[in-house]
Amino acid sequence: MSRRNLQILLTAVLTAGCLPLPVRAAHAQDQCAGPEEKVVEAPSWAQRRMGADRAWQLTEGGVVVGVVDTGVSAGAAALANAVLPGTDLSTGKGPGNADCSGHGTFLASLIAARQQEGTTFAGIAPGATLLPVRVTDKPSEVDPVKLAAGIRTAADGGARVIAVGLTTHADHPDLRAAVAHAQARDVVVVASAAAKEKGGRAYPAATPGVLAVAPLTENGAAGTAVLGAEPALAAPAENLVGAGPFGGGHRVGSASELGVAYVAGAAALVRAYHPTLSARDVTSRLLSTADRPAGAVPHPGLGHGVVNPVAAVTTLLPVTATSAPRSVEPLVIARATPPDPAPASRALWFAGTLLIAALLLAGMVRLLTRRRRRGGDSPTTAEGNPR
Repeated sequence: MSRRNLQILLTAVLTAGCLPLPVRAAHAQDQCAGPEEKVVEAPSWAQRRMGADRAWQLTEGGVVVGVVDTGVSAGAAALANAVLPGTDLSTGKGPGNADCSGHGTFLASLIAARQQEGTTFAGIAPGATLLPVRVTDKPSEVDPVKLAAGIRTAADGGARVIAVGLTTHADHPDLRAAVAHAQARDVVVVASAAAKEKGGRAYPAATPGVLAVAPLTENGAAGTAVLGAEPALAAPAENLVGAGPFGGGHRVGSASELGVAYVAGAAALVRAYHPTLSARDVTSRLLSTADRPAGAVPHPGLGHGVVNPVAAVTTLLPVTATSAPRSVEPLVIARATPPDPAPASRALWFAGTLLIAALLLAGMVRLLTRRRRRGGDSPTTAEGNPR
């Protein structure tokens, strides 16, 4: 191990307060704190598929995105100055901006990673600010009560979008209440539709009001994961390039729940560019602009289709009573309003008409008078002879 990597590792251990585990299979849920393995710095298929960079001239998603997961490491170079202190609910103390597992950091980087010099990797919304809420250090062990508390904490912390990277099979009343609380605060909640086991349910994705995301494979097909909630959208979830929790290296990860990041990032872009849209309107925009699958929608494995960040930002949709997209807002210039000229015009027209009528009448009277006078000066008999 190089001296630099050793320093990074020691710093990480002291910061996170936990021991690093060895890097194993290339799955986000198996990656834990330790030296990152460099990967080819070409854009991943998912980054090319999303094409979010085409929307960055309009918006980079400058809103707060809550990440309810294993924490988000502030030490990840791609997330420098993007991570708020957050909250650690797994221990009940401290911030949430450290990540022993690496799961939350990987997912967060797909949302908001800043492109570094010499690399092409970037998140969907590189202008977003991340609010980490750690509810566990082990993605396979999720307490529904803490998960619910995480959603509530993120909503109360100012998040406009909440990405829930963890699932539970339990339909806990606290979860339903937490989602309702987030909805009341006008927050878009995004969660994975993938279940942990066959026949199981996926919460909070199966909770009404949550935007459930299904995994998308590299060949554009629905993932093989067992779904525990009806999907609303699909997004890439395999062979993804993302950031590890320490240093500047990247990793390759695959996990059914990682598609949540792309939908949450797209929601951040929409919320930043169309700030007057409600959470419900944002969801409707994401659904209506998705790349449709063949056949009827919702598709059992892809929902309304694959999320399309650029279309979600730029498409002109009908303006509802609760929304006024920036792209169709009229330009209003404040100025004094001139008086209505119509009443004066009507008065002048009426006066003119009366004057003309009076002149015509006077002319007719004069003409008749002249004729009568002429008749009195030379009277005639019935035969036409003078008397």
